[in-house]
Amino acid sequence: MVRFAALVLALIASPAAAQIALQPGETLLEVQAAGNHKFRPDAAFISIGVVSTGATAQEATEANARQMAAVIRAVRDAGIAERFIRTQQISVQPRFQRGSPQDYEGQPRISGYVANNSVAVTVTQLARASDVIGAAFAAGANSVNGPNLGTLDPSSGLPEARAAALANAKAQADTYAAGLGMRVSRVLRVSERGNYARPVDYVVVTGSRVGGGPPPPPPPPPPPPVASGEMERTATVWIDYALVPR
Repeated sequence: MVRFAALVLALIASPAAAQIALQPGETLLEVQAAGNHKFRPDAAFISIGVVSTGATAQEATEANARQMAAVIRAVRDAGIAERFIRTQQISVQPRFQRGSPQDYEGQPRISGYVANNSVAVTVTQLARASDVIGAAFAAGANSVNGPNLGTLDPSSGLPEARAAALANAKAQADTYAAGLGMRVSRVLRVSERGNYARPVDYVVVTGSRVGGGPPPPPPPPPPPPVASGEMERTATVWIDYALVPR
């Protein structure tokens, strides 16, 4: 979007424009432009957890600790370095139950405890993300969210997006200047108001099953292959140009 100084007198009279030192014969042109850059993600972020139940808090916690230790070993054996495995959440909560499904007024009682432990896993080889999820399930994980695809470097693609935004702004300024019989003389001010990256094409695999009570269901089928797709970084710039007659 381009806004040509509306009219120029009004813009020059504004407080913001008053801070810009225009030379005699110069006209202010304000341009807003966006630039995009597509790139491939280089990391998959997965939350892997174990939910365990027990008659007491200690029983649920001990069962959860055993299961989670096995899951972490399996994730490491799948090729994930220890620095890419980080504890995300540990919790133990009572589980309440009423006397009967129709008992809406009776005081609920504690019928057991639920322990939850999850770790954040970063997979730097996307082709192995599916294998890591499968290994975690096989070792006893029963709560998996992801993979969410992204980059290890949060600024990936940003320099290219900024360069594209600057080029688009200059092209727009040249077009407006030519239409007015003028030319771009100089840049007065440049500002950037936010940039972001978003996936263009991604896959999310989730799974969940809770043990305890009746025999557990069979393990879920192997997770589908992970399609990396593309990500797109966007940068937006506001540039004030000074125009002069040709």
